[in-house]
Amino acid sequence: MDPQRTCIGCRAVDDQSAMIRLVRVGNDVVDGTAPRLPGRGAYLHEGCADVAERRQAIRRAFGPNAKWKRGPQRDMMVDGPR
Repeated sequence: MDPQRTCIGCRAVDDQSAMIRLVRVGNDVVDGTAPRLPGRGAYLHEGCADVAERRQAIRRAFGPNAKWKRGPQRDMMVDGPR
């Protein structure tokens, strides 16, 4: 049985393996799923990135100085694999 985690975007509980683990590295929030990065983590469904941004869930989970930079990995989480 997989551990259960709550998505910071939609707040639904799901299997940990079905989500992306976000980790704060310095002031940047990055995908820490594979390889699993150490540090404070938050979980997010791939399709919930826009919801998490609207709810300011990244700021609440990682602090006011945390920046989730737009990049290929973040675009993939919003749009799905291309």
